[in-house]
Amino acid sequence: MLIEIINLTKLRVNKKYFQKIGEVVLRKLKQPKDAEVSLVFVGDAQMKSLNKKYRGINKATDVLSFIYNENNFLGEIVISVPTAKKQAAKRSYPLKTELSELFTHGILHLVGYEDETQAGYSRMLKKQKNILAFLGFSATNN
Repeated sequence: MLIEIINLTKLRVNKKYFQKIGEVVLRKLKQPKDAEVSLVFVGDAQMKSLNKKYRGINKATDVLSFIYNENNFLGEIVISVPTAKKQAAKRSYPLKTELSELFTHGILHLVGYEDETQAGYSRMLKKQKNILAFLGFSATNN
């Protein structure tokens, strides 16, 4: 499994940590060994621009997933670090926990989970909680 990490922020990112998280999540979701995912950390301005362009919402969001499913490339996950910091503080979580949760959430979207309906949201949240518990994170509120 290949997890490409691009950091466009000033935050120091432990790339090996996120590569490991991505690999474990993809294995738990029974993805092929040659699966590839791109993870990009951005600021709020860039996230706002992406959210407006692709979802028609003119504000920053925490995570966006872009599904490609070409060959072994599942897609790209974009996380806003400033938004993640705010959410982590609000929830009294370490930033690393919030980023790990958002990354897991993004991967779930790449493999077909959706949260636009109540049934889809419930199914996705249950899977997300199970994976995060397996990774050693306590139950989450998202």
